[in-house]
Amino acid sequence: MTKTAMQKIDSILVRYGEIGIKSDRVRSRYESTLVKNIEKALSFCEIPFDSVIRDFGRIFVQTQEVAAAQTIARVFGVVSVSPVQTNAATLEAMKDAALRIISPLLTHGKSFAIRARRTGTHDYSSKDIGVVVGEAIEQATGAPVRLTKPDVELFIEVRAERAYIYTEVIDGVGGLPLGTQGKIIALLSGGIDSPVAAWLMMKRGCTIIPLFFDCVPFTGDGGRERALSIVKALAVWAGRPLDLGIVHHGANLEQFKSLAPRTTCVLCKRMMYRIAALVAKEEHAQGIVTGESIGQVASQTTKNLLAIDQAADVPVYRPLACLDKTESIKKARRIGTYHLSTADHPGVCEATHRHPTTNADLFDLKALEKELPLNELTAAASNSLVWHRIYPEKSYRWVLCPERSQ
Repeated sequence: MTKTAMQKIDSILVRYGEIGIKSDRVRSRYESTLVKNIEKALSFCEIPFDSVIRDFGRIFVQTQEVAAAQTIARVFGVVSVSPVQTNAATLEAMKDAALRIISPLLTHGKSFAIRARRTGTHDYSSKDIGVVVGEAIEQATGAPVRLTKPDVELFIEVRAERAYIYTEVIDGVGGLPLGTQGKIIALLSGGIDSPVAAWLMMKRGCTIIPLFFDCVPFTGDGGRERALSIVKALAVWAGRPLDLGIVHHGANLEQFKSLAPRTTCVLCKRMMYRIAALVAKEEHAQGIVTGESIGQVASQTTKNLLAIDQAADVPVYRPLACLDKTESIKKARRIGTYHLSTADHPGVCEATHRHPTTNADLFDLKALEKELPLNELTAAASNSLVWHRIYPEKSYRWVLCPERSQ
């Protein structure tokens, strides 16, 4: 409906949310970061634009490409966007532009409404805009005005000497601009949940450092390949390369499985957290994020999670803690990682006991770990860490540019 009417645009109006309630200093910094991230997203998707301009409470991207709206809507920190036509802020100019835009849409007796808002000093009110423009449209087209649930809505936003007219509001991902918060170590399993958890931390402005524990021979080689693919997709959202760390963890699993088969998963997670905490300190990160959800599997009962957390001396974030699997899958599909996580999935880890413990005791765990050469195992795993710089995959541009999907 709106695509035909608004095919000739000159700008994209960008709205943000909680950035606006920050102090002046913080707000300015967040706005600057958001502008840079918008520019990176448009450049990555090869969408031409002239400039990105900050205005109080708004950002305007000067472009004639309607496709830019969908791309900008997927930049963290953007609440909504609208492709707009810019006109002079006079009632006559607004009336003429509104007629030109809305007339093709008012077919077969469709109703309409004018939604006007105004900031600044003018010799008319927002109500005046609605009355004058509405009457002109009604007389020219014969279409009825219906303020509640109209068939077509025309929005007019007046700011200083300009009026921005549009027919569409596209929801954005929201959150905070990426890079405005600290670094977080993101534990990636290659499954469905952990990429979603990492993405949610990115939505809150955190820069993620992905870390994958390679559990071969208890898992297949496919896990490593899936992790690489997932990081490429997350790098598209980030608009920059991501450094993926890979740690060899199979030798540790062998030790845990031999010592305490039913407790293998909890000992495994404690070791992962221990190593991730060391990496966090080396990378000056402020915590760890995981895709764990309470009660989803045996190692994720509240009692086990409490025992696992004690192995890390940095904060552990669990954005999916209260989500069920269906909700996680829905989010994974939305962000473009679901099909990557489920490709050639090898199944469960072969080190997992048929009846794993769900009620681990911290005192017992520490006693078990004393029977292991824990320092040597930790050092060996840490020394096996290899970093891979992963660049945004061009074939994944559809994550930000749905119209370019393959």
